[in-house]
Amino acid sequence: MAIARIGAGGIIWYWFFLFIPFFLAGLFLAEVFRLYPALSSRIYGADLLGAAAGSLGAVFILNTLGGINAILLVGVLAAAAALLYAFGTGRFNIKGIILPALSFLLVANLLGVNLTALRPVDIAIGNNPTKEIYNALNTGDVPGDIVETRWSAFGRTDLVTLPDDPDQMGIYIDGTSGTPMYRFNGDINQPDPAVAGLKLDFPGYLPLSFLKDEEKNNALIIGAGGGRDTLLNLMSGVRKITAVEVNQELVDIMREYAWYNGGIYNGRPGVSVYVDEGRNFLKRQKEKYDIIMLSLPVTKTSRSPEGFALTENFLFTVDSIDDYLDHLTDEGRLVVVAHDTVEVVKLLSISLTSFERRGVDAPTALRQIYFIGSHHQPVFVLRKTPFETAEMVSIHKAIHLLGYDPSTSYLPDIRPVSNVSHENEASFTECAMFLPPAVALSRGDIALGDLETLLHEERLDISPVTDNNPFFYKFEHGIPASVTLVLWASIITLLLVIFIPGSRLLKRSSYRRLKPGDKPGLNLHPFRFVVLFLMLGVGFMLVEISAIQRFILFLGQPVLSLAVLLFSLLVGAGLGSLYTARFTPEKLTRMMAIVSALIVAVLTVYAFSFSTIFGRLLGLELALRLLVTVVLLVPLGFLMGCLFPSGMRLLKETGMEEYIPWMWGINGVGSVLGSAATIVVAINFGFTEALLLGATGYFVVFLLTLASPAWTRS
Repeated sequence: MAIARIGAGGIIWYWFFLFIPFFLAGLFLAEVFRLYPALSSRIYGADLLGAAAGSLGAVFILNTLGGINAILLVGVLAAAAALLYAFGTGRFNIKGIILPALSFLLVANLLGVNLTALRPVDIAIGNNPTKEIYNALNTGDVPGDIVETRWSAFGRTDLVTLPDDPDQMGIYIDGTSGTPMYRFNGDINQPDPAVAGLKLDFPGYLPLSFLKDEEKNNALIIGAGGGRDTLLNLMSGVRKITAVEVNQELVDIMREYAWYNGGIYNGRPGVSVYVDEGRNFLKRQKEKYDIIMLSLPVTKTSRSPEGFALTENFLFTVDSIDDYLDHLTDEGRLVVVAHDTVEVVKLLSISLTSFERRGVDAPTALRQIYFIGSHHQPVFVLRKTPFETAEMVSIHKAIHLLGYDPSTSYLPDIRPVSNVSHENEASFTECAMFLPPAVALSRGDIALGDLETLLHEERLDISPVTDNNPFFYKFEHGIPASVTLVLWASIITLLLVIFIPGSRLLKRSSYRRLKPGDKPGLNLHPFRFVVLFLMLGVGFMLVEISAIQRFILFLGQPVLSLAVLLFSLLVGAGLGSLYTARFTPEKLTRMMAIVSALIVAVLTVYAFSFSTIFGRLLGLELALRLLVTVVLLVPLGFLMGCLFPSGMRLLKETGMEEYIPWMWGINGVGSVLGSAATIVVAINFGFTEALLLGATGYFVVFLLTLASPAWTRS
């Protein structure tokens, strides 16, 4: 695609093409609400129930048809809806029928031809230089080639051959999150050269090479990918390996290419493979491990370090370190292969905070931590108990012999001094170069807060993160530029949407004081409606995104979890909307006041009880955890779904039908603002606080509907 070649500026084009369908959909729904305001409850309820069905159906469609065909099918459904609307309203003139008919025929034809050919429409994925796959496909004497592509709700998974390196293939998810698959003959004692070379070339093997026999009973690998960590543990002599990988398509590729990779995922003795989210899997286990290993994991939905999407990284938080320590044997260790030294320092920050929770100060904790410096793929190691000096001496030797970077390394019991010669065994307990901040922390010369302040001046953020604000990959100080851009863009858009149409509409309106006989509770001033619909949009998104974040770790299986979470909220909201149709106009504001008060109460209880609920129920089977999710979220969705259509009906009852498109726009822009505000609040405080802020929005709705407004339109 040409867009892929645009680079960073291409985001404008993506925005433009994504803007068009949503803009047209917004126009359509605004017009429907304006024409049929008395039916708002039924219309909005049907819309939400359809969205709930779509949230589950999207997973099936993406897994079955792939990303491109799924979009084409959505186009067919949208065109069919346009046809139904045209027939339903009896508008059979040329303007009313020709455009939806042509849209239907065009999209149906594209989809039909595509399905008849039995091959997916392809897109160019290797033209974006910011993607990892770009280097594999465009560099080297002989560029790589995509030999297999699989679409699913999780994303696009590509298998790439590397002609310059026939002993290795690459597996990429959405063009990044690359993981190697090695040619392996199945003999761990005499492996192929590429696998054997990992002992010398990959820093992640070094911590495994000095394990004692009693430290090799079992290992848990989180983010198993193409099997490199599994091979490393097999070569080090680990007897039982549990490999957890979140992407089913990747596991299927590994199993189908058993002829190439030695069948390490095909029932090899001592190796068990599970498709699951790693942290959730760990929390459900009672077994303790000698080794817990993670290599270069990036699990965010955007799968890029600068993205902030609906899911974040729960693998590296203070709470996750607590879980790792709880699931390690007394001699067990956590091994993390990172991308760079900044990640290692942030891992140190969250680990020291975890130890502090356990009453262990930094100098003592740093006797249980070491890291191996490397320009690529440094390694962070944490042990349940202090390391032995002899092991540190051996690793110190290996760092120098293998050419790793002592200046970004740290080993307890190895004293940093200047001008050290390594001519004899004793001198290996001294080192001329070590990462100074780690050394200062181990001596007690500085505290962790001092290091955070120092790096803060360098515009780096290594402050510890928790499950409540799991933004480990946010190294930029303050709010990321991408989030700030969306926040300010939504604020500016909101101001434009409020004041430009508002000034024009209000000039055409007049208002009078209430007179005897006016219907009570049906006299909201237009700007009360502005605040009402704004709070409904902002509040709904604050609650939705915060709830998704809180539930995703409880459920695991990120794609299925997200679908069920959305389904639960939307089904509840749809039913709530339909339920409000039974209320007479005179009772609408009273009902809205009661419902908004109930929402505030439920959200407050949830905010302070989610952790306890999830902790007690995490051991249940997935089906039961999904049922718990539905039970908790459907009632909340039911309450939230009552308010928007009731507000639309109030507009009709106060004679303000002409304001419906305006309020619809305010609500939509408010949703965008709420999405950005959720991330801003979560980064600074946490998702619990964002949930409480959402409750505050609904409290404003409560105040608006509880108070008796003073104006009504003549």
